[in-house]
Amino acid sequence: MEPGVIAARVPVDGGAPAVTPVVPLPSDRVQIERRNGLDLAPDDLAIFESILATRPEVGVFMSRAWLSGFFDEPPAGSELSLLLFRDGAALCGFVPIAVQTARGHARISLLGGGAGSDRVDVMARPGAEVACADVLLKWLCDTFGQHGFVLELRDVPADSPLWGAAHRAGLRGDVHVTLAVHDIQPQPWLNIAAHGAGAPSPDPLDKHRRWLAKRGAVWTDLLNDPEEALAALDTLVAFLRGRWAGQGGSALDNPVRQRFHKHVIPRLLDEGRLRMIRLAADGRAVGIFYGLSVGRWWGYYLAGYDRDWAGRIHLGRLMLATAIEQACSHGATEFDFLKGAEAVKYLWPVDERTTLDAEIASDHASAQLTRAVHSARDTAAAIAKSARAWSHRR
Repeated sequence: MEPGVIAARVPVDGGAPAVTPVVPLPSDRVQIERRNGLDLAPDDLAIFESILATRPEVGVFMSRAWLSGFFDEPPAGSELSLLLFRDGAALCGFVPIAVQTARGHARISLLGGGAGSDRVDVMARPGAEVACADVLLKWLCDTFGQHGFVLELRDVPADSPLWGAAHRAGLRGDVHVTLAVHDIQPQPWLNIAAHGAGAPSPDPLDKHRRWLAKRGAVWTDLLNDPEEALAALDTLVAFLRGRWAGQGGSALDNPVRQRFHKHVIPRLLDEGRLRMIRLAADGRAVGIFYGLSVGRWWGYYLAGYDRDWAGRIHLGRLMLATAIEQACSHGATEFDFLKGAEAVKYLWPVDERTTLDAEIASDHASAQLTRAVHSARDTAAAIAKSARAWSHRR
């Protein structure tokens, strides 16, 4: 491959990669346009959707259907914006952000990270990723540098162009920032194209399927009606409330989270991105899978089941196995377990992605003080965790 030429990504449909080389976009050709909403002109919308399709594992959380939930009810004290990166008049990338003012400096986050979206990032057409990330940091310094800023990065993929942008800024010397990583999370995914659905566990589920069948007629629905999908959400809320009772409660117990999902579910359906599956037995819903999809990529966002009714049946595993079977039957090439490294996800022959939580702070004193405080908190939390683990081993 010639220097400066980047290979194209493998298409989401699992076909052969494009043979046309992707030439990197120079940063000095990129400008930022700031919007306070999600409305786009038809030409921009077509490019927006094509960019989502290049990175479905992130793009589903950058879709307008998903982001509309945040814009409908913004986090308290936050100003939300959609930043559009333009090469001349043409859209070449975008990123949604939330801005708050705290202790005299701006706190900027990629919208949704750490607050319901399992992955967030700068989105760009192939070849423009580096330029968009570099221009974003430069724009943040120009816009908020007078009083300082901290860019909070939660659930950002390890292959994000932002990590390189922070280092390149220091090398160039035109943007002065400090990068601090706080946490790293593995996220398993199943390569259906390579492995197929695979055996769900060393303990086969056949007997659990038989036990389930003895409880009554069993069927599975992929819900495409908004009212049915919203009713399934209510059922899922009840299942998860029972699962986490006495352990701090479920995330969906939060009324704001419930309103968010009630807002986005019909819109996800309209965009063809919702994969809400209902597992029923003996005339009642016993399991709900809340999934997302872009092209041939399926993602597992939430799932729950009736624990009291299930008894000895491994209904949680059956629900996941059912979702993977549905994904395969609909031509999916990838089933992504998304955030969380629970043991049940590793019963399949998974690979792993990684996301990071980090901060990029400008060199302003107030921003650096905030970064130092957060680093000290992380250190203290790590020491406490190690102490608990040591005491349990004694």
